[in-house]
Amino acid sequence: MKKQKKNIFPLLLLPATIIMLFIFFILLGNHAAAEEGNSNQIQRYESVLIKDGDTLSSIADTYARQYSHYSQQTYMEAVIDLNNLSSEYIDAGNYILLPIYH
Repeated sequence: MKKQKKNIFPLLLLPATIIMLFIFFILLGNHAAAEEGNSNQIQRYESVLIKDGDTLSSIADTYARQYSHYSQQTYMEAVIDLNNLSSEYIDAGNYILLPIYH
């Protein structure tokens, strides 16, 4: 009587499928995290001339929603950091860089 060889292919298919799905979901999660992270990175800058009566707060209020997803206060802090300002006071006639996040 001849012994029949057992086919182990179906037994190997299940773990291989599980491993492939696991890798797929890890890569998908990393891609989604990278997409979310892009909204926090400055995409480009705009130089704006400061006019009489402008304040950093009024400039941030004007551009925060247009150029970012941040609140006016958070956007103003980003402008202060970007321009290495020591305070919120700005002078008419100077230019200020505004970060554009999207």
